[in-house]
Amino acid sequence: MSNSSTSDQQIQLAGGTPDPNQQWLQAQLMLRAELKFDTRTESGNTFVVVEDPVRSKFFQIGVSEFEFIASLDGKRSTSEVLAELHSNGHEAIGEDQAVTICQWLVQSNLIIAQTAESTNRLKLQVDALNAQTLMGKINPISFKVNLFNPNNLLSAVQPYFNWLFSKWFLIVWTVALVWAIQIAATQWTKLGIAAQGILSGTSWISLLVFWLLLKVIHEFAHGIACKRYGGEVPEAGVLFLLFTPMACVNVTSMWRFSSRWQRIIVAAAGMYVELFVSFVALIVWAYSTGLTADIAYNVFLMASVTTILFNANPLMRFDGYFILSDLLKVPNLYTKGTGWFGDRLKHLFLGTEKTPNLFAPHEGRVVKIYGSMAFFWKISISVGLIIAASVMFNGLGLILGALGAVLWFGFPLLKQYKMHFSSDSKKPINRRRSFVSFGCAALMVFAMFWILKAPPTKSAPAIVQFADETILRSSADGFVAEILIESGDTVVEGQPLLRLRNEDLTLEVDALADEIKAKIIQQRIYRQQNELGLVKVEEENLTGLKKQLVEKREQEAGLVVRSPLNGFVFARNMQHILGSFVSRGDPLMTVAQRKTKEIVVSVDQLDLESIQLTQDKPLRFVVPGMGLFEAKITRIDPRASNHPTHPTLCANAGGPLPMKSASQSGPDESEPSMLLLSPRFDVLVSLDDVTSKSLHSGQRGRAFFSARTQSLGSYIYLAASDWLKTQIDQAMLVAP
Repeated sequence: MSNSSTSDQQIQLAGGTPDPNQQWLQAQLMLRAELKFDTRTESGNTFVVVEDPVRSKFFQIGVSEFEFIASLDGKRSTSEVLAELHSNGHEAIGEDQAVTICQWLVQSNLIIAQTAESTNRLKLQVDALNAQTLMGKINPISFKVNLFNPNNLLSAVQPYFNWLFSKWFLIVWTVALVWAIQIAATQWTKLGIAAQGILSGTSWISLLVFWLLLKVIHEFAHGIACKRYGGEVPEAGVLFLLFTPMACVNVTSMWRFSSRWQRIIVAAAGMYVELFVSFVALIVWAYSTGLTADIAYNVFLMASVTTILFNANPLMRFDGYFILSDLLKVPNLYTKGTGWFGDRLKHLFLGTEKTPNLFAPHEGRVVKIYGSMAFFWKISISVGLIIAASVMFNGLGLILGALGAVLWFGFPLLKQYKMHFSSDSKKPINRRRSFVSFGCAALMVFAMFWILKAPPTKSAPAIVQFADETILRSSADGFVAEILIESGDTVVEGQPLLRLRNEDLTLEVDALADEIKAKIIQQRIYRQQNELGLVKVEEENLTGLKKQLVEKREQEAGLVVRSPLNGFVFARNMQHILGSFVSRGDPLMTVAQRKTKEIVVSVDQLDLESIQLTQDKPLRFVVPGMGLFEAKITRIDPRASNHPTHPTLCANAGGPLPMKSASQSGPDESEPSMLLLSPRFDVLVSLDDVTSKSLHSGQRGRAFFSARTQSLGSYIYLAASDWLKTQIDQAMLVAP
């Protein structure tokens, strides 16, 4: 939901930026005549809602701020208005706040200048403010495009969609929610496996179409809810976030509603309807297969995960934030909170004077906690988007990332520099405080990268398996005709385990045998006729045919799968392959000895050096159901591989290792369909008899080993970079 003109962007009093010169205080300003004002009181707090009917924009300000702007008559200067308010005993604002309000009035196009002299004096400041606003709008990482006015369309269709907010639909919505929760709880593993196959069966273009349809439905619900309570929806457009389109509508007229519950319903309408779509999609997925199931699962993820992570997140100025602001009865929560935190941050590090709090005393705790969280969240999201843009778009991404960094961080920092470090600054810094603060920060950075050491222990996922496991593969094509054992049976070397049927292969063997007999007879005839040249030709033909017969008989013998050693056999769902066709090289079952087991540790490439340095020392292991134990490394595979060490470690089986689809362009159909997102090394660890008997094949655990010596800063940087790269690589799997 686009609320770019709602109360939070209206009047940024906390942390405002007054101009160093006195031109704002000398300006003669007056409010536009067509503005409307509405006084409201909630929880004992009175505030004023300012409506701009021409542009369908709404602003929310305090009573003292309203008294100030209402006194601007275009004849008196700002300083004269302030002096009169003070003399009349009004709870007037200070000069710094007055300058900030004037800047906001100009940015919001709420005032007119009465004289040419006043206009000329303000032109320079106005141009600078407009330039700053423009720089925020042209950011290529995040920008918005308005398309059309949907108000008349929504007015026409609104009566037909009021049922979306009826009691009976709420009952249906609740039933769908309970049904979806039951499916998720009973088919959790299947959901995890399906997540690895996302995009299968559909193209990238079709996914984009579904994404846009969901966002249109989301914004349509906002519009219908707004019209239901008498609001207006003057704008509809597209918000691009890293060039990913998201529909948006302007429902800021909801601030005209006197009931905060009506405003909450409008803010929650998009999530309400989109989550219902996700419930229905999950139900369809549970009872369908093939392409229908793939599409339903993708719709479920897009309609649920994105809604929860973005729209419901109260730290971003989307639906969840406006709901929270109304529930807490704290208007302008974002502006108050981030403004307070930024002002206190500058006071702490630069020693500037504190700006008076512009929120009521009872709002203090909520505003301070929210402002601190939202400030850091905004910084982390901005940094994340800049890094993601740099990585995702290759060379162009570097340009986009640099431009985003300049617009989001460079210009604000330059603005702060001019405000606090210039010779005529009205908010000069405390140089001693600044020196101490930046010195402490430099010492912390120095300590992190040159003194403090990283945690001495790292970990990697591990899996228990039988030592010297032998995977039996089919040596011939054929249908599984008979399974002679069951999983878990003890077997001896040479014992038949499974029989295949391939009538074509049997016919080929018989045909070759008959052809060889015919060639032998023909060779005898040529010898009797003393045709030595023809005898030699037949002898060469016989050699080739006999070689083919040996190969075919080996394949025919392979139709009976035998145990290569004494041990036991195991396989998942062995009886399910009866009657199915298997190709040469397909895995059928596994044979292993019962007594000995080993542990395979899947090690990231970045941790290989640490493993090699501690190869002579035992690794520590934690396996559910057992206490901490130690075991020594037997072997480290010399090459990294993106083939899964064991299917249980893969994310599609609930394991920790992310996966990606393997390209099937090669001729070898036995290659796995899923590969590790990045190559890893296998480390084999031997177990003593006691530990071996206590563990079961297939158990997952973690191995702990001493990390190579490195600084804490380097460790955090590399860990964060590796995590971010993994997330981007997984996201890039959806790219065409």
